[in-house]
Amino acid sequence: MNIRRSIDVRFFFLAGMLIFLPGLEALKNITAFLFVLSWVIIAKKNNDWGGRWRSIDTIFFLWIITSIIISINAIISHELSGSGFKDVLRFVLLGWVISRTYFPKEKVNKLAFAAIIGTLFALAYGYYVIEDDGFEELYSVGHINHTAIFLVITYSLSLSLLLKNLYSINNIQRIFLLMSTIILFSTTIDTGSRAAFGLLIIVSLVSFLDFIIRSRKLSVTILSFGFLCFVGLMIAQNPPAALKRISAENIFLDETRERIRNFSYYAFKKNPYLGIGFGNYGQITSEDIRDKIIEDHGVLDTSKYLRGSHAHNVFYTYLVAGGMLVFSIFLWFWFYVIWIIVKLRKSKESGWIVISSIGVTLINLGIGWVNTTLHHEHAILSMFILGLLISQYRKNHLNNEKTFI
Repeated sequence: MNIRRSIDVRFFFLAGMLIFLPGLEALKNITAFLFVLSWVIIAKKNNDWGGRWRSIDTIFFLWIITSIIISINAIISHELSGSGFKDVLRFVLLGWVISRTYFPKEKVNKLAFAAIIGTLFALAYGYYVIEDDGFEELYSVGHINHTAIFLVITYSLSLSLLLKNLYSINNIQRIFLLMSTIILFSTTIDTGSRAAFGLLIIVSLVSFLDFIIRSRKLSVTILSFGFLCFVGLMIAQNPPAALKRISAENIFLDETRERIRNFSYYAFKKNPYLGIGFGNYGQITSEDIRDKIIEDHGVLDTSKYLRGSHAHNVFYTYLVAGGMLVFSIFLWFWFYVIWIIVKLRKSKESGWIVISSIGVTLINLGIGWVNTTLHHEHAILSMFILGLLISQYRKNHLNNEKTFI
């Protein structure tokens, strides 16, 4: 914290990573590595590692260690790959380092703008390279469902920045955030993801509700309510594909995903404590779980179980990959995040970070029931926002300790 902020290279590397995140894989990895490396060098040079050890540090540490343990077990016990932990190591380590970094408010806002700008550039490229089939995906993020998750997280970030700073930012920033929010809203709908569409609506309502409550002005309430009604009417008049699919099919009664969840449950029961390692879900066969199914039901009815490349469910992903060992750390992390959100909900210092973190939590745990969230690029984006949340919590404690002294 004694570093001259004007030459803080950590800021430039982190901003670079956020810009490159959805579109340029190699540069994203390089800047992420340089951000962590520069943080370690500066922390060692100044003998300042970001404050005292707290419960969240134990969570991050155990998350990394247990992921390594289950990877070693995958190699030794199951003769499977142990390399899947690298993705977890990357986003957990980034979240941990960000949580121990204290950028001034103006630089935190610039980092958020960098994340939005990077997504808009990747979107422009995504629409430019397509031909006749419509928008496919963000180049580095991949599959359209994962692209939808990334977009709705960025939308939550853009909307919270706009509403929380509406009266304090200049006109150029206000116009930029307004346009980026509209673009991200539209392109998320364009992905056709039912879960992303549902969370898009929920995140919007949460953000506007907070905006109305904090403004305490009748005019703001009327205008916000009118705007939401207008958007709702426009969607109802010209329902997007995702809304049509929701109307035709219950997303929570999806037979295909139900069969995959059944398969995942018995894959977990087969290795309940240490799992089979990250990235190895696709190696499980019906034969591997046959005995556990017969133990419960007496017969294997193959029509009730469906093998897939992944669990399509973040909870089963952690249960199958890491067993109860890693899954308990995963739950502990989210309980801690929710606890911090409650603690900081009235803090004026936290501003958009709390609302955006609520969005990230809802998106990861909500969409996580029907798809694998906290994964690759959208995991890094999630950890960027949650890392800032935890950093703000630490900063409040540091300020309180200094005041007390």
